[in-house]
Amino acid sequence: MTAEFNSRNTFRKSGVSSLSTNPRNVITSANPSGGSSASLLQKQLSFKTPICSNQFGKADEVEIIDNSNLDNLAGQYNKNNIIGWICCAPCIWLRTSAAVHKVAITSATLLVTTLLVASPILFLISTAPSPLPRDCYMDGDGCSPTVASTSECTEDICETVSSNIQARLNWNKDPCSEFKKFSCWRRKFNKNVTNIIEMGNSQKSVDIQMLMLLNNSSISENFKKLKILYESCLKLTTNSSDIHRIFNQLGGYLTVGVIGPSSIAPLVAKIYELGPSPLVDIYYDLSYGRRPHVLLIISGPSTSSVILENKIRWMSPKAPPNRLRQGIPNLLPDLIDRVLPSHLSYDQRVSEKETIIEFIKDLNKLQVEQSRRGFWDSSVLYNISSLHSMYPVLNWTLLIPKNWSGPIVVRNADYLKALQSFLTKYPSRIAHNAMLLLSVLEILPKDFPTPEVCTRSTMWALPELASALYISQYSSIDSKDIIKRADIIFKSLKAHLKRAPSLKGAALVKLSALKIQSKTWEGFTNVTQLTKSVERLQITPDNWLENILEIYKTNKIVPNKINMDFSSHDAWAYPIVSTIFYDTLSHSIVVPLSVILIPYFNARLPPYLHYASVGVSIAKEILRSITKSFDDKAMRCVPHSVNIFSNFSRMDILIHSGGMQISYHSMLSLTGPIKGMARLPGLNLTPTQIFFLVSAQELCSESNYLGIDTNATEFDHILGWLIAQGGSATEVFKCPSGSMINIQKTCNVL
Repeated sequence: MTAEFNSRNTFRKSGVSSLSTNPRNVITSANPSGGSSASLLQKQLSFKTPICSNQFGKADEVEIIDNSNLDNLAGQYNKNNIIGWICCAPCIWLRTSAAVHKVAITSATLLVTTLLVASPILFLISTAPSPLPRDCYMDGDGCSPTVASTSECTEDICETVSSNIQARLNWNKDPCSEFKKFSCWRRKFNKNVTNIIEMGNSQKSVDIQMLMLLNNSSISENFKKLKILYESCLKLTTNSSDIHRIFNQLGGYLTVGVIGPSSIAPLVAKIYELGPSPLVDIYYDLSYGRRPHVLLIISGPSTSSVILENKIRWMSPKAPPNRLRQGIPNLLPDLIDRVLPSHLSYDQRVSEKETIIEFIKDLNKLQVEQSRRGFWDSSVLYNISSLHSMYPVLNWTLLIPKNWSGPIVVRNADYLKALQSFLTKYPSRIAHNAMLLLSVLEILPKDFPTPEVCTRSTMWALPELASALYISQYSSIDSKDIIKRADIIFKSLKAHLKRAPSLKGAALVKLSALKIQSKTWEGFTNVTQLTKSVERLQITPDNWLENILEIYKTNKIVPNKINMDFSSHDAWAYPIVSTIFYDTLSHSIVVPLSVILIPYFNARLPPYLHYASVGVSIAKEILRSITKSFDDKAMRCVPHSVNIFSNFSRMDILIHSGGMQISYHSMLSLTGPIKGMARLPGLNLTPTQIFFLVSAQELCSESNYLGIDTNATEFDHILGWLIAQGGSATEVFKCPSGSMINIQKTCNVL
C-alpha cells in the first residue's frame, strides 16, 4: 500500500516525467495493457470507439493514465467518441448503402471487360515493328538508306516481254495526262517491232499459227479438207457466177419498176433453208435444271457468229455470244455493183445502191441495239399459232419443223416486234433485194480474200477440225499445267469478290456456285472420229460458195436420237476462238486454251503479268455472270466517247473497268508486298505500273484487230477513263491533283 500510495503522490507531484520509469503505467502500441486501469480503458476503446477515430497517435507515441482521474478520463473519451462518429459517418454510409454496392460491382465488371478486350490489341501494338524513318528501309535486321532492290527475272521470256512492253511506250508523254499516247505508241518506222506488238493478242496469235499450218505442204492427211477449203477461198471473187446462181435460186434481183412481194416472209424461209439467215436463227438447246429437256430457240441473226454452228448446241463445243459489228460489210458496195442489172442508168444505179446501203445500215443498227439488251425479255410459247399471233413478222410455219411439239423460246421478243415495225418503212422490193445481198454476204468471207482472211473463214466454216489441228501442236502435259494456273487465278478472283461488302444475296450465292471450264474438249484429240464426221462433205478446191452451203446443210441435220446425259450441261470452248465467255446453262466461265497460251501467262513470268492479261479477262466474265444491274451505273459513269468502240456497248466498257479493278486488287491480296515480285529486265517500272500498261496495251491490240480506230481522240478518252477506274492508277503513277487520270475516277463497279 505504501509503494502504491507513494506512486500516486509521485504522479501528483512530478507529472509525466516522474512516471517514465514505471513500465506498468505506460501504454504504447507495443504494450497496450499497461496495468489494471489501463486494461479497463483498453476494453472501453475496443468496443465503443468508432473505427475511424484517431485516439492513438503515431507509432511509439506514449499516453500516461492515472487511476485517480478515471472519471475525468471517461468524460474526455465520451467527447472523443461523438467527434469520431461525426467524422466517420460517410464511411458508414458507403459500407451500408446498397446503391453504392451495385455501382462498385458494375464499375469493377466494366473495368475487367475493358481489360479483356484491350489486352489483345495492346499486345499486337506492343509487338508490332516500329515504323522506319522515311529514308530508311529494312535490310535483314538492320536499316538501309535505300530500298532493297527486288530480284530481276533472268529468263529469256522476261527479256522478250520487256522488249514488247518497251516497244510501245513513248517516254516523251505523261501517263497522267496522255495515257494512251504513253502506253500504246507504235513505232511505225521500225518494222521489226510490229512482230512483237501483237504478242498479247491471243486471237491474232491463233490466226498466225493457223495460217502457217494451212500453208504447210506436209499437213497431215486428216486435215487435208481444211487445206482444200482454204485454197477455195483464195480463188473466190465477187464476180463469181455462183453468186448469180444463188440470187436466181432465191427469186432473183427485183429491178426498178417491178412491184415487190406483199411479204418477205417466204424469202426469209428460202434463205434459212439454203444458208445462214440475216434476220433470225432457229436452233435446239437444253432447259435448266437437273432433268433438262429440249427447247426450240428463236434468237437473233446467226450471221454474226464466229463459227458456223450446228443446230444442236449442247452436243459440241460452244462459241461465245454473238457480238454484232456496227456498219456495213466490207464487200457490200462491190457486191451491189456486180449484181445490179446492166440496163439501169447511172442515176438509177446510184439511187438503188444508196437505198440498199441505207436499209442494211438501219437494220444493223436495230440488231446491235437489241442484242445489247440481252435475253432478259425471253418468252415461252407452246404452239405455232401463238407464235403467229404474237410475232406475225415472219411465216413461222415455213421455219419451224413440222414435227416439233415442244416448248418454243423466243430469246428476244422486243427484237421481233421492232423488226416488224422496221420492215414497214421501206418498199418490199428494196427489202427483198437487200435480203438477197445479205444472204450471200453471210456465206462469203468477211473481206476480200487474202491468206489472213481465208484462214479466219476456214476456221469459221470447220471449227472442230480446225481446233483439232490447232491443239495438235501442244503436248497434254503443257496444257494441264496452264489449265491449273488458270484455275488458281479464278479462285483468287472469286475469293476477293466474296469479300466485297456490296455483294449480297443472290449475287453472292451465284458467285459461290460459279465454276471455271478451261479444259479442252476430248473430241478434239480424237482426230479419227472427227475425220469420219467430215468424210461425207464434198469439199472442192475451186468453189467456196458450194463448199459452205454443203457444210451448212450437214450442220442443219437433226439426228433421230438426241443424246442427253449428266454432262449435257457442260460447256466447252473452241480453242481457235480466243474469247472467254460466261455460259448460262452450265453457270461456268469458259476459257479457251488459246487465251491462256499467250506469252504473258507463261509460268516463268511474274504474277502481275498473269493478272493484267488473263486475270482481267476472267474477272470481266465473273462480273457479267453474277449481276445484270449495271444499266443505271453505265449511263451515269461511262463517258460518251465509248461510241468509238463499234463492238462494245456502255455495259461492256463498264464491265471491262470492273474486271480491271477486281484483277488488280486480287493481285495485291494474293501476292502480298509487290516489291517481292521479280522485275522485268531493262524496264524501270514498278509491277503495279506494268499491270496498268499491259492491260492498256492488250485493249489497244484487241481494238486494232477488230478494226477500231485507236488513233481517234475518243479512244484516248475512253482508255484514260478505264485506267482511272481500274484500281489505284492515280497513286501508282503519282498523278497530281487535276490530272486526267485523277479527275476521271468516277465509277467503282463494286
